[in-house]
Amino acid sequence: MRRWLTSAPAALLLALWLIAGCSSDPDPSVDAPAPAPRLPDGEAGALLGRAIEAAGGWARWTAVRDVSFISTQTIVDPGRQVTSDSIGWFMAPLHDGVRARMDSIGLPTEVRFGINAADTWIVSNGRAVTAPGQLALTRFDMVSNLFWFSLPFLLAEQPVELSALGEVRGPAGARWQRLRAEFQTPNPAVPGPWVVLYIDTATGLIDHVYSHLTAPFLRHELWVGQWLDYRDCGGFKKERQRQFFPADAEGAIVGAMVAEQFIEHVRFNNGFGAAHFARPPAKEEPEPARQGAPPDGAPARAIRANRRGFSPDGPYYRTVAAEGF
Repeated sequence: MRRWLTSAPAALLLALWLIAGCSSDPDPSVDAPAPAPRLPDGEAGALLGRAIEAAGGWARWTAVRDVSFISTQTIVDPGRQVTSDSIGWFMAPLHDGVRARMDSIGLPTEVRFGINAADTWIVSNGRAVTAPGQLALTRFDMVSNLFWFSLPFLLAEQPVELSALGEVRGPAGARWQRLRAEFQTPNPAVPGPWVVLYIDTATGLIDHVYSHLTAPFLRHELWVGQWLDYRDCGGFKKERQRQFFPADAEGAIVGAMVAEQFIEHVRFNNGFGAAHFARPPAKEEPEPARQGAPPDGAPARAIRANRRGFSPDGPYYRTVAAEGF
């Protein structure tokens, strides 16, 4: 079922993004010398360097200061029924720590989500949402968004232990070089302690990732994410679609798709200032969002008809925070 944005501000915002598409405004730093990427010696460094060049190049990456895009995410239950779908406007500075903001689109109540280093916040209708489960889900969602989007470049920006695991063959003659990245923990900038990139030997682009993800609501820790439908976005090659599946210890998919995400209308160098990512003022009385199972013990899928995007009282936050996936 197609979800249409009905509010006037949402329609105007989406129209502007449709016009802009994947674009980047001029930035005076584009002619400045780029800092050298942190590439290790040997095969791992060469593999990461090739992935960076295939995705758009190091000089181009260091010249962009921030990014925004429309994120549409769908969660599916084991019966292949849509549990929830959500749409939001994601914004983040690049090369500047862990900061991001997500604004709801098309909701009667304005909701804003944010992360700043270890701080996480939700403001709904001017009130702070304090429910721990919803804050944990917000943090995982926003950190993951920034992390996935920044691959492979961020592996040459922050401390990480890289190792080349060799080549493997996939279906239909596909060949992938594997690059494993391990992070020191705790690390507020990553969704888990390690990730393995499967890099297409023909294109140099990421075909899929195999990762250990950690969050209190996850019932499974090993996941495969498939990167699909690459597009040119301001000179970068970025995946438009991601699909996530549970995996086993060997990196094989062991279940049906659990989550799907579309990244669209990407725009770089928006000119966001630091204040854009500050926690907004909230009313004095915090208003915790409801948690737990749907009313009257109804199954999670019974509330899917009441989709309200990224509302903290909507099915995405109530269901995933309470039941996990």
